[in-house]
Amino acid sequence: MYDVITATESGTVMGSVRRTSLLGASVAWGILTLIIAIAFIVDGTSAPTAGSGGRAGGSSSSSGTGSISKPALAPDEYQAVLTRVEQAVRPAVDRVLAATTLAEVDSARIDLATALRQQSDYIQTVTPPYQAREQHAVLESALLVWNRLEKDISSADVTKLNSCGVQSALQTQLYEARRDVYRAVKSGTYKTAMASFSEINLKFGELMLPLEPTAPQITDRRAANGAVVQRSGRRGSGSLRIKNGDVTDVAVLVASGNPAEPQLTVYVRSNSNATVTGIAGTYWVYFKSGSDWDAARRGFTRDCSFEKFDDSFDPNANWEISLEKTSTGNATTSTVPAF
Repeated sequence: MYDVITATESGTVMGSVRRTSLLGASVAWGILTLIIAIAFIVDGTSAPTAGSGGRAGGSSSSSGTGSISKPALAPDEYQAVLTRVEQAVRPAVDRVLAATTLAEVDSARIDLATALRQQSDYIQTVTPPYQAREQHAVLESALLVWNRLEKDISSADVTKLNSCGVQSALQTQLYEARRDVYRAVKSGTYKTAMASFSEINLKFGELMLPLEPTAPQITDRRAANGAVVQRSGRRGSGSLRIKNGDVTDVAVLVASGNPAEPQLTVYVRSNSNATVTGIAGTYWVYFKSGSDWDAARRGFTRDCSFEKFDDSFDPNANWEISLEKTSTGNATTSTVPAF
């Protein structure tokens, strides 16, 4: 009979300045009065009075506001602005997507950030039609992504070790670097701008970005179910039956101590069972799950997790373990560092 184990889830200065400012203002008004008097004598005409509607009165009103706003563009003129923005940015996007090395991706990303910043500065000089004011504000926000491209995104992010402790293949790294730049530009704000402009019969977003880059074909290598992919040390009389009711493949290690030096490693496919014999001495059971089995390094290359049963196993019994997590199990597991 097998003994069954089932896994669970586990202030003064200010006054002085103020008096100085008032004095300066008095002197300035005195000079202005003198200039107006001289102008009156030379022209032989009286100075316009407030509310007379003369040129001087208009100038005084304008200086009070500080600047004169540009007139709003007509819808067709504004559409030309939107098209210009997209056409100015698209070549830089294309360079990112055509990059063949990570260094090229980074260089093209900085060029794209520069292009977006220039267009961001440009649209701030534009007065949109009345009906497009809200959409224009969203567009301004979308173009501010140039700052994120400069500071927060780098190909260094895709060269880090993944959950399996390995680097992705170069083609996968290139895809991920290009994808990260693309998705940063095509943010939620960008999509909102596209949709809101469409609601008022204006177009934005169709020219700036092509289709999202496609991921390269990935490998999904697997060992045979029940294959003992590694074995070392003396043999004993213990046996272990493994039931893998999970949706991912696992590699189960039987170790007397350090999992880096196990007695044996057996591969168990998803929804499959396997039994190993010849186990010597008290042992611990470790298991790792993931995708794409690399036989050379005896490990998965993607989506890895690493666990260990908390209790040791007596070699004088024939054990059965289930790797399917359940609330009714009588054994616990813990997450452990990669092995």
